[in-house]
Amino acid sequence: MSTSFHVFFVIVSVLLLSREGSCANALCKDILNNSITLKLKDYIFCAYDTDVKPRGITLVQFGLYIRQFDVDELSSTVSFDAWIRMLWTDPLLSWDPTAFDGINSLHVMNDEIWVPDVTIHSATIMDVDIGMPKVQCWVNHTGSIVCVPSMSYTTFCESDHTWWPYDIMNCTIHIASWAHSTNEIDLRFTDFSEEGQLTVDGSEHLQWAVVKVSRSERLIDSKFGLGFISKYLSYHVLLKRHASMYSTICITMAIVLMMMTLMTLWLEPKSTERMIVANLNLVLHFYSLQEVQWLLPYTGARSPELLLFYENSLILATVALILTSVLRHVQELTTEAPCWLSSVTITILRSRVGQVFLASILDSRASARIETNVDDNAQLVSFDKQKTTWRYASILIGWLAFISVFLVYVIMLIVSLPTDRSTAVLLTRT
Repeated sequence: MSTSFHVFFVIVSVLLLSREGSCANALCKDILNNSITLKLKDYIFCAYDTDVKPRGITLVQFGLYIRQFDVDELSSTVSFDAWIRMLWTDPLLSWDPTAFDGINSLHVMNDEIWVPDVTIHSATIMDVDIGMPKVQCWVNHTGSIVCVPSMSYTTFCESDHTWWPYDIMNCTIHIASWAHSTNEIDLRFTDFSEEGQLTVDGSEHLQWAVVKVSRSERLIDSKFGLGFISKYLSYHVLLKRHASMYSTICITMAIVLMMMTLMTLWLEPKSTERMIVANLNLVLHFYSLQEVQWLLPYTGARSPELLLFYENSLILATVALILTSVLRHVQELTTEAPCWLSSVTITILRSRVGQVFLASILDSRASARIETNVDDNAQLVSFDKQKTTWRYASILIGWLAFISVFLVYVIMLIVSLPTDRSTAVLLTRT
């Protein structure tokens, strides 16, 4: 009897508590039913299907605001973190504000309404996500809708490393409807803000800067191949590298290597210092090429001009080393020089240019005679063909090599050395 009483008491208590909870829920429902906003949402979402597009052509205005970006040089891709601004009108989401206490706007989640399937169509390493991330949208009583989600677009870019480290990347973001034709969704550009076109944040990237943003639109055949066309909205973003550190290091190394090659050709061919400098110069060229290799990107249609400068300078350094060895051997020859070589050497040394620039180095006594008697210098240089012709000829060849290499380096500096102006010319063509 006692056990039955306890069981009966527990059942009655549970029923009473359940009734009190039901009363509390009912009271909560009564309070919510008094909310005008809730009534408005119940009204506009009555029999509303988020998968059904509004009838007719839906005009969708699209604006892009790049907040920041990340460059992956290895894969030649850029990830743009951006805000997008989409505006369209859905007549099913309109109401009369006077019927709802003057409420003329409403905030709803984007997954509660139909959203245009506008997404990126550029080549990308990531899976294409045609859905908009969850975000609140603003709905006006006329049915106009504004959504500003945060999106991430990763796209391949065309890299031009011709004037590395002042290289550029040309990135294009293609935006279009994924499955609707222009007869269903008419996609158009719009400014992100009311003040005008706002495309890129003013904050600076550590390595790259946005120097130009343009946009274009075009009609293409749909990827579904069903005979209808789609509209592409394209944002063309031109990036330029901040080259302060790279330019200082690489260009300084190029100048140093050039000076060492010229110093090799300046020194006396038979001197030990020239041979040491020539070998050290060749080693430094190989080391510099290895260092530049680690800095250079592996993509791009053309080789950087700076790399070509290093390669050509390596060739000149090799020529300087080989010429040093040959001239050292020539100066030790004791055989009689050919007549044509003796004739050419004598002619050059007896000329005024030869006396001033060569005789003063070869023979100090000849230099003194030039200073005392400039006019009478026809017999300034006397020759013993077996002892001096080879030596004088080697020095003349060394000077000609010095002048030739110097002129080649001047041309290389003008043609191949990258500068900020070189990129500026390239940007004007892009």
